[in-house]
Amino acid sequence: MNASKEKELSRVGEVAEELGVSSRTIKYYEELGLVRPETRSPGGFRLYGEEEVERLERILRMKGIGYSLATIRELLAVRDAAQEADKVTVLREVAGRLKDREQETTVRIRRMRDDLKRAEALREELRRDIALCERRIEELGD
Repeated sequence: MNASKEKELSRVGEVAEELGVSSRTIKYYEELGLVRPETRSPGGFRLYGEEEVERLERILRMKGIGYSLATIRELLAVRDAAQEADKVTVLREVAGRLKDREQETTVRIRRMRDDLKRAEALREELRRDIALCERRIEELGD
């Protein structure tokens, strides 16, 4: 491996810190086959390139909105199949599966927006309740 290529690669700990997860999380994702390091250093350290880091970011986004690791694995496998496919029929099937997941994600987004609106309404109610308590404290004196 040449020096310039090595500079572009990051150790698992650096990637974990950048993404806000533990090194163990990344290693677990590797055990599940969701991601692989680009290479290993002569000392055996996992080294990740930009492509692997982007894949990890994608995994974390999906995990963050509630996808199970099994579903994430399926989505990544479908995407990987699309990248490697050399037949139109395979690509049509993959596109159909991805469209189904895109629709599911749209539904999730809608639910999350509804949950956010409810949470914001609750926060406003709590703020009014706090203000009421503070007014009553002032009225009754310390």
